[in-house]
Amino acid sequence: MIGFDNGSYRNLSEISIPITSLSINRGYGAFEFLEVINGKPFYGDRHVSRFLKSMRLLKVKTNFDDRLGEVIAELIERNELWNGFIKLFALPHEAVFQAHYEASLYAFPTQMPDYPASFYADGVRLVLQAFDRFLPKAKSTNYLAGQYWMNEQSDPRVTDVLFHNGKTVQETSRGNLFVVKAGKVITPSENVLEGVTRGLVLEILKAKQLPFAEAELSLEELLTADEVFLSSTTKHIMPVTTLDDHQVADGKPGPITREVMEAFKQHKQAYGLSS
Repeated sequence: MIGFDNGSYRNLSEISIPITSLSINRGYGAFEFLEVINGKPFYGDRHVSRFLKSMRLLKVKTNFDDRLGEVIAELIERNELWNGFIKLFALPHEAVFQAHYEASLYAFPTQMPDYPASFYADGVRLVLQAFDRFLPKAKSTNYLAGQYWMNEQSDPRVTDVLFHNGKTVQETSRGNLFVVKAGKVITPSENVLEGVTRGLVLEILKAKQLPFAEAELSLEELLTADEVFLSSTTKHIMPVTTLDDHQVADGKPGPITREVMEAFKQHKQAYGLSS
């Protein structure tokens, strides 16, 4: 596979990061991840906008900030990538800060394994952990907490870690949360990453005239929800039927969750075919 190495296109085996890099020594960097469907970046413009926002929040700049769309398109063409994913990193190597860090841009295609069909038919399990992400509005390279707690899991139905602060629920380590209570969909609004798939779910709810709100969500509201589901680039829309050892409602994906799943699936399948 061919990747982008801060100005050059190279085989992935030829791309390296210096061991002295600030990104390695301090875990500092911006990250973005998007899907390619039918040869086109799935809402690539939104991912580019979020990547730029993350870089602004982290105070990093690259020499290619105004060419990100071109880099993505070139990677798709060079790799003949019809369906897959692309990762982007803005990594500062020198610990020289003058209003911002000068960073190098790296981007490359990757493939992700499909989740079992049973996850979507029967729902998955989340484990809850008290944790406050630093700069949650920025998508950074810091996935330490979620990865550490996922490593402790032996139940294959556990797909992610859900963060809370002891009173309210925020997000999972790699996605956004939605709950349904009395026919109304609620998604946490504060201290969360504004996921691109999350935004698409809100558009689906609006188009279908389903009541929804972006609001603070308490742990009690979560545990008494009628339905729970996740949204993310890799999971798409995934029903949650177990929270720790607590069963959500009757333990089956609910009707609104299934409706959103189907609408998203149809939209995704059609993406790029009309242009």
